[in-house]
Amino acid sequence: MKAVVILGAGFSKNSGLPVQSEIPELLIKDQCDNPFENNVSHIIERFYEDVFGFSRGAVPPSLDDVLTCIDISTNTGHHLGIKYSPIHLRAIRRFVIYKLFKVLEENYRYSEEVFILISKILKRYTQVDFVVLNWDTVLEKYIKIINSDYTIDYCNEGKDIRSTSSAKFSEAIRVIKIHGSCNWLYCDNCRNLFNDSYNDVPLTKKVGFKVTDFELLGDFDPKITEVIDGERCVMCGDHISSHIATHCFRKSFRENSFPHLWDRAEEALTNSDKWIFIGYSLPQADYEFKHLIKISELKLRHRRKRGPEVDAVLLNSKTTAANYESFFGHNIGWICNGGITEYSKYV
Repeated sequence: MKAVVILGAGFSKNSGLPVQSEIPELLIKDQCDNPFENNVSHIIERFYEDVFGFSRGAVPPSLDDVLTCIDISTNTGHHLGIKYSPIHLRAIRRFVIYKLFKVLEENYRYSEEVFILISKILKRYTQVDFVVLNWDTVLEKYIKIINSDYTIDYCNEGKDIRSTSSAKFSEAIRVIKIHGSCNWLYCDNCRNLFNDSYNDVPLTKKVGFKVTDFELLGDFDPKITEVIDGERCVMCGDHISSHIATHCFRKSFRENSFPHLWDRAEEALTNSDKWIFIGYSLPQADYEFKHLIKISELKLRHRRKRGPEVDAVLLNSKTTAANYESFFGHNIGWICNGGITEYSKYV
């Protein structure tokens, strides 16, 4: 029996990571005795103040609003007010992505409950694929803990930063990350994608900082060159940097951001017998992914006796449970509203 596990932000929340609504506040949190981190936080906070009228103690703008405003302005070549030209906004975006990755990296905590659930799922089904909407690498950490001989197949046609012998790996687990991943790096020159599966590249080098970023926006130490000396492409020698899709209502994820990955996700969903949603709320903003789900559910229904079995693993959310009931109707299998711990008992 083939299964696809679809992971949303709630899955990573079980391992200490914040959900998206909690991230904007963390991006501007000061860190003791770390001038570099504090300068970056102050740059982002000043952007909040100038663009969104933010003040300390108030609710910060959402991450979607921050990145959408930046992306639309830079993609069209327009300013965001007199202070923020496209070159300023691209620098702001790099600082935001840097702090975002820092938050994802530092907040991870091992969860025995998550370990048990992923272990049981991998043992129960003949084939398990993962479709992940998060940028973090929480799932990959657990897969490696379960069996260090597993290798991760991101299905992104990327090259590994660290070359390894495929002979030593027992099995490849497909992890399809349709919005990209914090450990993917891209070369704008030769257009090769690289997977930093073992976190060999320091975070400061992943983001692709430029000298002008620090000159334009912050009061940084002149010796900052050690940070901006980024990672080099092994193919052409140009700089490589992070490669994730940020939400923008005027940009199609499916057509413009990782189209090959969306095709692989559709293929996996279409050909599986079981769908397990964990920590995913079916939000309205994910209309393209929801459309992909519905296509995959219906395209071969006329050739099969039944569609895929659908389970949803939630935590005390009647609203999200209602979303699943309205989206899948009588085709929904089990809505487990007791979280990962309860669902693990029945896997």
